[in-house]
Amino acid sequence: MKGLAALVAALLVFAAAASRAQEAPQKPVNVTGAWESKVDSPQGSVASTANYKQDGETLTGAHVGEYGELPLKGTVKGSAISYSVTLDIGGQQLTITYSGKVDGDAITGNADFGGMASGAWTAKRKK
Repeated sequence: MKGLAALVAALLVFAAAASRAQEAPQKPVNVTGAWESKVDSPQGSVASTANYKQDGETLTGAHVGEYGELPLKGTVKGSAISYSVTLDIGGQQLTITYSGKVDGDAITGNADFGGMASGAWTAKRKK
């Protein structure tokens, strides 16, 4: 009987600790600045500089790389980041949607190439 009481007490302590951990407020994420971005595209790895400007949950800026300067629009909600850029390839428009998670000075996620393909995406804040 004492063993059961000890088990119940331990479970209550664990449940209370888990509840407090879930209620802990998230530190606001701010991605404003320059980031080294790399995406694995169907044509291979593509590097660019992502210049982000965050205002609350609204994200604007541009990707600058081999395809020129591509304006971006999206959101940052908690640690989740999502935005898109549109690339003109010989008169054809291709929208690339980036989505991932911000963890300090790093972002990891995926890029969707207009529903035709997808690839891993990473970014690191430039120092």
